[in-house]
Amino acid sequence: MQIRRAVASPLAACAALAAALAVGGCSLVERAQGSDGAGDPTATASQPSPTSTPAPSSDPGGTGPKARTSTVTVGDVVLDVSSRKAADVREDELGPGTRTVTLSLGPEGSARLSLTSPGALDVDTDGSISVLDGSGTPVAAIAPPEPPSDAEDAPRIEVTDIDATQARLRIDDRAATSGGGGQTARPEPVTVTFVVGTESIESTTWGENEGGRSLAVDPADWARRAGEAGLDLIRTQLVAAEPEADSDTMEHQLVCHAVGAMDKETWNLEPWRPDVGLILTATAHCNPV
Repeated sequence: MQIRRAVASPLAACAALAAALAVGGCSLVERAQGSDGAGDPTATASQPSPTSTPAPSSDPGGTGPKARTSTVTVGDVVLDVSSRKAADVREDELGPGTRTVTLSLGPEGSARLSLTSPGALDVDTDGSISVLDGSGTPVAAIAPPEPPSDAEDAPRIEVTDIDATQARLRIDDRAATSGGGGQTARPEPVTVTFVVGTESIESTTWGENEGGRSLAVDPADWARRAGEAGLDLIRTQLVAAEPEADSDTMEHQLVCHAVGAMDKETWNLEPWRPDVGLILTATAHCNPV
């Protein structure tokens, strides 16, 4: 089954939506319409505990001779996370098939993510990472890494690819400067957190809404905030579960909700709505007629 990609990336979609909303003078978040869906789950998956082992003294990932490695297992996806200190891997109440990874990056520090299960890593422009299987289909998403929300002068975390199965997280602290005006390392370690998930949708339910059939999609909370990779995983798993969602109009409605109505309880997609393109879908508050 072919998965439609009418919009190349949510960042491009965001720019288009912003332009459309500026012209229309409307608030997409407030006016996106539809019925409510299911609530949030609290169940977590049971997986083997992460392990920490010393990394080799020569570290091609740039984490230094004292780097250590933690193994993160989520379903069939296995990642090695290397940093100067072993990663803290938690099971938060984010739903099944998720792990939260916390790293402490020292001055000029970086960490390396290595996919050891079959497949590849695809780093997106927003810092999220798609985990692909052997055929290039998304099977997991890694949300953009973030410092604590209450951190003062929080640095940007740069995510780049090393090769097809490895990616690097690095502190890009452009705000930290020396007395002479040049850049210098941040003196204190920076705590960085990101989520790895394989289950992006809580539920899908068909019903009747306004002019016809409506599919209420309830994405997992972590996937709503997992950037481009999260949207790719939602799209892939939605089409696999509901083949009727594989159409241009459903695609545009999906992206419209992901960008402009992220926190809406359910994303209501109607196959009978006309395909008017993403911008007009946005100006119609995700409900083109």
